[in-house]
Amino acid sequence: MMKRDVNPPKVIENKCIGCERCVAVCPSFVLEMAEEKSKVVRGEWCIDCGHCGAVCSSEAILHEGMVFEKHPKEGATPAIAPEVLDLLIRERRSVRNYTADPIPEQILKKILDAGRYGPTGTNSQNVYYVVLTSPDQIEKLRKMTIRFYEKLFSRASGRFGSFFLSLLAGKKTIEYLHDSLPKMTVAREAMNRGQDRLFYHAPVVVVTHAESWDSSSFFNCSVALYNCSLKAHTLGLGCCFNGFLVNAVNHDRKIKTWLGIPADHRCYSAMGVGYPDIKYPGLIHRHPPKVVWR
Repeated sequence: MMKRDVNPPKVIENKCIGCERCVAVCPSFVLEMAEEKSKVVRGEWCIDCGHCGAVCSSEAILHEGMVFEKHPKEGATPAIAPEVLDLLIRERRSVRNYTADPIPEQILKKILDAGRYGPTGTNSQNVYYVVLTSPDQIEKLRKMTIRFYEKLFSRASGRFGSFFLSLLAGKKTIEYLHDSLPKMTVAREAMNRGQDRLFYHAPVVVVTHAESWDSSSFFNCSVALYNCSLKAHTLGLGCCFNGFLVNAVNHDRKIKTWLGIPADHRCYSAMGVGYPDIKYPGLIHRHPPKVVWR
């Protein structure tokens, strides 16, 4: 595990009321009770999550570089009703029709800011972004990604290439590729007519990456970008997650290098962002959760 900088909390003894809540919420055993007061006993184990300061009602916790804000909503949390959250989740759709309007940088910063409040394993906050806003850069990435898939499908269509790919990727992957060949043909014809069936002419493409050795990186990046997509929706924008791009980045060294992603990182999520050119006045239902109750 990579060593991290540590900023352990400090307890102001004359403010501590001995409620033990900071000890109860600490995930890293940094705090313990001694003589009816909270004490920092394993400061080097701190992961800077901030739970101790956020739960302290007497403001007895100090944390270097961290500001604990008073919750602006009076009364009990959460900040919104369950029904409002349900509506937000159902409203958000995968948008594949965008206007040509550029997205102001301050709006993009607000969207990315929502990502940093997603949970990360051991509070690593190890989500890195590559944001493409230049039409030329997005077009170059599109061409590189399409070139990767053309090579992949070409190999999958041949007998020997299909055999070796099945050894590497598995039989089910090869079956999926074969089943997708007709779709790829239609998509290629559409792109030859000027349509973008990869990024759908989105004016912004966002890619996340993180350390490949960290088992939480996939979760961290996926949650962060989903937070971004919800924030984008509230700002009147639409998003579409792009697994095709993620796969291409991780299997084509040229694309990964061109994006500036370090060798020991992987791409874990990506999406296009833009102002929707089509509105969805209706909501749809999904299949019920697939649950096994124990």
